[in-house]
Amino acid sequence: MSLRKFYADVRAATKSDLLLINIKWFLLNHSMHLLFLYRLGQDLYRVRYIGKVLGYILEYLIRVVYSSDMSCRADIGEGVVIVHGHDIVIGADVIIGRNCKIFNGVTLGNKDIKKSSYGNQPVIGDNVVLSTGAKVLGKVNLGDNVIVGANSVVVKDVPADSVVAGVPAKIIRDNQ
Repeated sequence: MSLRKFYADVRAATKSDLLLINIKWFLLNHSMHLLFLYRLGQDLYRVRYIGKVLGYILEYLIRVVYSSDMSCRADIGEGVVIVHGHDIVIGADVIIGRNCKIFNGVTLGNKDIKKSSYGNQPVIGDNVVLSTGAKVLGKVNLGDNVIVGANSVVVKDVPADSVVAGVPAKIIRDNQ
């Protein structure tokens, strides 16, 4: 159930297991609201007939309120932290691992709009940091523990434990 993942998201953002701190973050942090709507939309997509309609309504609400285009069909692992939850684009076929941090202005999606999104969107490993304005486009794999620099454009696979930056992104540090 995706709402169970949401609690892991809140704990990752607060770095606390204290209930009152987690409730405060849930009530007052707009990035938590964005993640809650996304997780709720994931669960609704599983409900027969009416679930897809309600999921589309939540996706629309995310677009209007948060200026973000996050498909509830994307597979986002637990413990994700969204920092400044605006202007984020996550395509329907994107896979994001556990404990990732996503800053504002990040785009994860197709490189070629003429192709279907299915099988043509990024796979992001665990513990990845996607800095402000980062773009990861096309059928690209980012390994675990990767850091993508601000405003970088990633169009090729990135091995684990690397730092990439630039347009197009190049490895600037390899921690293997």
